[in-house]
Amino acid sequence: MMRFAGRRAIVTGAAGGIGAAIVARLLDEGAEVAAIDRAFGASGERPAPHRVKADLREPTTATSAVAEALRRLGRAADIVIQAAGVYALSPALRVDKEAWDVNQEINLRASFFVAQAAVAGRDERGATREMAIVNISSTAAFRSGTGDAALSYGASKAGLLGLTRGMAAEWARKGVRVNVIAPGVIDTSMLRIMDDPEAGEAWLAARVPLGRPEEIAAVACFLASDEASYVTGATIVVDGGMLCI
Repeated sequence: MMRFAGRRAIVTGAAGGIGAAIVARLLDEGAEVAAIDRAFGASGERPAPHRVKADLREPTTATSAVAEALRRLGRAADIVIQAAGVYALSPALRVDKEAWDVNQEINLRASFFVAQAAVAGRDERGATREMAIVNISSTAAFRSGTGDAALSYGASKAGLLGLTRGMAAEWARKGVRVNVIAPGVIDTSMLRIMDDPEAGEAWLAARVPLGRPEEIAAVACFLASDEASYVTGATIVVDGGMLCI
């Protein structure tokens, strides 16, 4: 199925994990992709999109990274999927400025400035096709206090839910849809427990009933597609049933 033939997409956090899976799915379905990340893997990864190396922690860098992505795409983006994220952990009484800031700046603030730059670029180029923005939050926005010292991380991901609704409301008349996915536990390098594969597999089996945490890309691409043309401001939980137990 080539749902995205002729469409241009920007994906952040594209070098690994959820972001890389989204890039692969978009490419498989015909999109031209500009991938933004501060680090990319081996050049032999398949197939190579336009790669923009950038750290999105600073708003000016985020804006310039989007400008470079649009330059390489050659026109306004039709799709923006934001998978860039960090998972800085610290118990609440030990959260310092650095631990607080890194979560908020990358997980929350960068999501706004990337989207802002993409929408502005769309306006500057006189684009008429609808734009779809998909943000990646976390079930940590709904569940905390589970012993993983993720208060600051959870706050940033909860903020992303509100940010998504605000952008959806403000940009709806521009033809811009904005939705957010809240994944459950995903087997990526950001999940520290996966340093012990056996413990990680047991933890996932106990906490994720459906056992298919890799399917975030499918939902992201659905939200980016014409099939979701009447969906905006929505939060879609994709956790394999994790919040049910």
